[in-house]
Amino acid sequence: MPRTFVIGDIHGNYKPLMELFHKVGFSYDNDQLISLGDVVDRGPRGVKVVDELMKLRNFIFLLGNHDYWCCEYLKTGFISPDWIYQGGQSTIHDYEKHPGAGKRHLAFYESGRLYHIDTCNRLFVHAGFDPYRAFGAQNNESRTLLWDRSLYQFAREFQEKGKVFEEFKEIYIGHSPTQLVMRDQPARIANLWMMDTGAGHRRLLSIMDIDTKEFWQSKCDF
Repeated sequence: MPRTFVIGDIHGNYKPLMELFHKVGFSYDNDQLISLGDVVDRGPRGVKVVDELMKLRNFIFLLGNHDYWCCEYLKTGFISPDWIYQGGQSTIHDYEKHPGAGKRHLAFYESGRLYHIDTCNRLFVHAGFDPYRAFGAQNNESRTLLWDRSLYQFAREFQEKGKVFEEFKEIYIGHSPTQLVMRDQPARIANLWMMDTGAGHRRLLSIMDIDTKEFWQSKCDF
C-alpha cells in the first residue's frame, strides 16, 4: 500500500537522504514524499539531491528560503549576500562543477509550492504563518511562509494552555531546527510537528510516515 512521508530540511546532504530512502524501503513509483523545503545549501551535494528528488513519481516540493535564493541565482545570476552568509556558497560551487545542471533544475525550483494542505486537512509549510489570522488571507505571503520562526513559539504557548491550532488537524514545518526546543528528533508541540532536526548543521536528517508517525533518522555521517 502506498505510504506518504514528510522529510525535514535536507540541505544538500545526499548520503543521509539515500540512507533514509533505504531504511524506509521508499518506492519511487508508489510512495509519496513531501519535502518541507531547503533541499540545498550548507551540504556539499545539492545537485545530486535535486537529481534524486526529480526521479520521484509522487513528490510534493515546498519551497524553502534557501531554495528561493538558489532559484533566483539560477534564473538571474544574482547572489544574495544573505544567501552566502547562510551557506549558499556550497551550492554555487556544486553547480559550477556540474555545467548544465542549473538549466536542468530550474523548472524544479520554479515548481516549488509555498504550502500544501492534504485531504485530511494537514498543513505542510516551510517556515510558518500567523495563527491569529485566517490562513487563506496570508497564503501568498512568501516572506512569512518562507522565513517566519515564530510558529513553534506559538505552539509552545498553545500547549501550555491546553490549546491547539484549530484551523488544521496537524501542521508540519521545517526551517526552525528542533534543537531550538532541545530535541534531536521530530518534535510535536500541540498539533505542530517540527521536522528539521539539524541536517544543515551536521546533525540528523529525519523522515516520517505521516499516518503512523513512525520516523527514521540518518547517521551523523555527511
